[in-house]
Amino acid sequence: MSPKKIFILGALILAVGCLWWLERVDREVNRIEIGAKEPAPAHAPALLPEAEALTENQEPSENRAFFVEYRLQRERVRAKEAEMLNQIIENEKVSAEGKIQAEQQLLALIALMEKELLVENMVKAKGYSEAVFFYRERLANVVVNAEELSEREVVQLAEMVSGLTGVKMEEVTVVVHQEK
Repeated sequence: MSPKKIFILGALILAVGCLWWLERVDREVNRIEIGAKEPAPAHAPALLPEAEALTENQEPSENRAFFVEYRLQRERVRAKEAEMLNQIIENEKVSAEGKIQAEQQLLALIALMEKELLVENMVKAKGYSEAVFFYRERLANVVVNAEELSEREVVQLAEMVSGLTGVKMEEVTVVVHQEK
């Protein structure tokens, strides 16, 4: 077996492991009462305008489960993407160039999943109960579960995300979303 095939097989195994782990975490979260309010971090001042729009436009039930629902939806989409890419890679009718492109896209998808997991866990390690990370075309957004964030906290989160992702700090957006 060529080193390239071994690498791709390892990447696929890693992706499946990540998906399995996320599914396990989501099942565990669903067993916990979603309505239970976790205390906000001890630090906080002003609500960002983006967060006000986010919370005002959603139904209360959607508001409670934003983080869980987003992760579940993201996981479903990623599983479908990975499945389609694997079908392209395994299809004998696809050209060698098409297979290479599909392999590259699959590896990029796995790298993105790792980046999201890393950022979300680092934000949680900073004391926030929930976080989701969006990354597309060198623009990074992080949504944290907090009542308010001070300007200093926003800058600290943006610096951390910038350091973890390589995105310029000016291209990082921090949004507050408080689950009720």
